[in-house]
Amino acid sequence: MYYPFFLTYILTGLIIAIIVFAWAIKNDQFSEQQRARYLALENKNRDTRCSSKKNKLEMVAIIALVIAGICSSFALVGYAIITQ
Repeated sequence: MYYPFFLTYILTGLIIAIIVFAWAIKNDQFSEQQRARYLALENKNRDTRCSSKKNKLEMVAIIALVIAGICSSFALVGYAIITQ
């Protein structure tokens, strides 16, 4: 009954996860595993503000994707409730 909608929802999430994982491998996000274990022990105050236009654009895109995902979840639940 509602399986096609939920399967579409799951497959969309899986495809996005595969794309993000492929991006991480392509950009060597997993290349410094030995360094990563000591990052929590460093006592450096880093400036985490978005300084470049590219970083700001990426942040806006991420927020837009999160909002789109939440809205699609509510739309799916609303559609399931309305069509009962």
